[in-house]
Amino acid sequence: MNKQIIIRQTQVGQWFGYAGGAGLMAALVGFIAQSGLTEFVGIALTIGLIGLFFWAALAPADFRAFVSGRQMRYSTGAVFGTLLLLGVVALTYVILQRAVITLDMTEGQRFSLSTETRAVLNRVVYPMRITGFYSPRLLSQREIDDQFFRLYEVETDGLITREYIDPEQQPALAQRYSVTFDGEIFLSYVNADGSTDFSTTTRVPISESQERDMTGAIARQLISGTLTVYFERSHGERDPLDSTQEGMSGINGGIQESGLITQPFDLQQVASVGGDLPTDASAFILARPLTDFSDSEIAVIDRYLKRGGALFIMSDVLFNADAFLRQDGKFNQFLWNNYGLRALDAAIVDPVSSQDTPLDIVSAAVYTDSAIAARLDSGDTPTLFRLARAVEISSNPPANTPNGRIVLSSPQSYGETNLKQLGETNTYAFDPEDIQGPLTSVAWAYNQKTGAKILLVGDSDFATNGQVLTGGNSILFTDGVAWLTGYGDQINYAPQAYRTGLPLMFVTGQTLDAIAFVTVILMPGLVLLTGFIVWTRRIRA
Repeated sequence: MNKQIIIRQTQVGQWFGYAGGAGLMAALVGFIAQSGLTEFVGIALTIGLIGLFFWAALAPADFRAFVSGRQMRYSTGAVFGTLLLLGVVALTYVILQRAVITLDMTEGQRFSLSTETRAVLNRVVYPMRITGFYSPRLLSQREIDDQFFRLYEVETDGLITREYIDPEQQPALAQRYSVTFDGEIFLSYVNADGSTDFSTTTRVPISESQERDMTGAIARQLISGTLTVYFERSHGERDPLDSTQEGMSGINGGIQESGLITQPFDLQQVASVGGDLPTDASAFILARPLTDFSDSEIAVIDRYLKRGGALFIMSDVLFNADAFLRQDGKFNQFLWNNYGLRALDAAIVDPVSSQDTPLDIVSAAVYTDSAIAARLDSGDTPTLFRLARAVEISSNPPANTPNGRIVLSSPQSYGETNLKQLGETNTYAFDPEDIQGPLTSVAWAYNQKTGAKILLVGDSDFATNGQVLTGGNSILFTDGVAWLTGYGDQINYAPQAYRTGLPLMFVTGQTLDAIAFVTVILMPGLVLLTGFIVWTRRIRA
C-alpha cells in the first residue's frame, strides 16, 4: 500500500525561504561581479524578495524564529548556513579575481620589477593608462602581458591602469591610436573624467626586454613636454620639416616622439635686437649653417652656454669664402678658445674604412667611454659620413673644460686640405700639406663650472632622411641629443637581464573560471542537493 505524502504549509514556506535566500545571494554576487545593477541582478533580487515574502506569509512562526534569533525549526538553519557559505566563497572568489595580487616566491625576486623601475614609478603622480590592442587570435598573449602590466598597477597603487581593445571590434578607435599591428601597446595620461588624453599617447616598443621597454616609455612620458630643442634657421641650415632625402623631418619627428618639443629659432633676428636664446632651450642644434656667425650672434650663443646651454653642431665641408666653421672663422676660433674644439679645413679620405668611395668614411674606431658612444660600435653599429670634415681636439683645453674624441678614421686615412681642387674636380691625393690620420670626425666638450656642453660632428648628411637610418647614424644623433639635454640621465636605468612577462606563473581566465565553477558552485551544490535528498526521505519515512 502506497504511503500518503503530506506537504505542510510550513514546509512550502521554508522552500520559498530557501529560494529567497539563494536569490539574494545570487543578486549580491552578481552586483559585485558585474559592477552594478544589471538585468541578472534585478531578476535574482526579485526572486529573493518574492521568496522571503511567501516564506513570511506561509510560515510566519518559522520566519519570526529565524529573524528573532530563536532556535530555527527543522532544517532551515542548515540550509541557510549552506547558502551563506556559498555566498561567502563566491564573493571571495570574485574579489580575489578582480584584485591585483601578485606574489614572487623566488629567492632572488627574479619575477619582480627592478629597483630602477620602482624608482621611475615613484615619480608617477598623475593617472596613466596602458592600452593594448589584441584581436581574438592573441587572447592568450594578452593574458600573459596582463600578468606583467599589473605589476605596474600594483607598484603605483592604481595610478597606472590597463585597458584592452579588440581592433577588429573597434576599428575606429584603433585608427585613432594609429594601430599598425596586432598586439601593439600604447601609453597615455588619463583625463580627470577617466578618458584617454590622446595628445599624450605614445607607442611602447616591443622587444625581448619587456621591462626596459615599458619603464622607458613611462620615463619618457614623465618628462614629455619638459625639454625643448631649438633648430637654428637663419643661416641656410637643413630644414627639420623637409621630408625629402636631404631634409631632417625624420630626426625632428623622432625627437618629438621621445617627448621633447622642437622649435625653430632665428639667430640673426634675435642677435640684431640684443636678445637671447629662450630660457627653456635644453639644446640648440646648428644643422650645417652655410655662413659664419657674426660677433653679435656669437655673443648670443656665449651667453646661452654660460648659463649651462648645449650645442649640437654639424659642419660639412664647404667651399665658399665665408663658410661656417672655416678654420680661421670667428665662431670656430670661439670654440677653440673656450672649449678646445675646432673644425679643420680638411676632408677626411679613408681608403681602408669606407664604402663606395674613400670619401664615404665608416667609423674605424669609437671611444665608448663617452655616454654619447655607449651604444656605438665600429663593427655592429658603425657611423657613415659622406664627405666629412676633420675635427681637432686641444691637448691643453681651457680650465674645467674636458673634451674628447668619439669617432675616428683609420690610421691609413688622411685629411685632404686642397678643398678647391676637391670641390672643382672631385679629385684628391695625399701630399705633404695634407694631415695624416687617424682623424677625429666627432668630438665633445663639457664645461664643469657652467654645465655647458658641445657636440661637434664634421658632417650633417648622417642625420638627413636619406642617411639617418644607416648603421649607427641614428644612435649617434639620438644619444647625442640625450647627452646634451640630460634626457638620458632621466630615462636610463640598469634593466634586469631577463624577461619579466613570460616567466610569471600563468593561468588562463577560462581555466580560472572552470576551477571556480567546480569549487564554488558544483561541490557545495552537490552537498546541498545531498542534504535535500536525505531530508525529503526522512519526511517520507
